[in-house]
Amino acid sequence: MNFIRWSIIVYTVVSIVHFIIGIVFFPNEFAFINRAVGSYWAMYWVMLFSSSILPFTLLIRKLESKPLYILLVAVCMKLGVYLERFVIIVTSFHRDYLPNNWSSGFINFPTYGILLFFTQGFILAILLLGFFEFIHRKNNI
Repeated sequence: MNFIRWSIIVYTVVSIVHFIIGIVFFPNEFAFINRAVGSYWAMYWVMLFSSSILPFTLLIRKLESKPLYILLVAVCMKLGVYLERFVIIVTSFHRDYLPNNWSSGFINFPTYGILLFFTQGFILAILLLGFFEFIHRKNNI
């Protein structure tokens, strides 16, 4: 469980560093202000909380050893990933009324679906294997 906890924290730190580097060096491509205070601001702040702030609660001593809390944080991080996709796509289309721009830059649906299915399955399998290993070790003691 300690490996899973630290991998979540390291992933969060790497994501935050990537976000800060993007804002500093590529401010036009990261529409931070528009997304943070625009018409979908609530989804943006839920995404930011669930994928960037909530994982740091795993550093609290009382919460770090509870496997259900670690699973809850992992599920909330996945929610943050899905909200990130929602925020990026919907806010990009929000003011773009030209139909010929709606499909530019996206990969086709079957490739995206297969990639999403296998990636999510792999992440879920790793989390569940770690969770069941923890329960197995706890029962053997």
